[in-house]
Amino acid sequence: MDYQTVPDNYKTIPAHTFYVKDARGRQYKVIRYAWLENKAAEGQPADWSEFWHMLLTENGGLVDPTEESGHFVIDGTGTEVELVEGETAEAA
Repeated sequence: MDYQTVPDNYKTIPAHTFYVKDARGRQYKVIRYAWLENKAAEGQPADWSEFWHMLLTENGGLVDPTEESGHFVIDGTGTEVELVEGETAEAA
């Protein structure tokens, strides 16, 4: 298998989008990407199951949750951010 080839039973999707803001009120769009694996036997209907996820800003910056619920740090800049009111970091 070529290193750029992804087997048909795996896929990555943008699972959820939400907004966070920094102390100055600037907002950042965050996309939760989910890596999925099809656990169904061959010839059966697809049974996609998430095995990993990553949070990225729309510019590609990694976003890590902190121990405080609803708060995050943007890697590289160390910018501390929190959820915009009414937003949720979890997919529906």
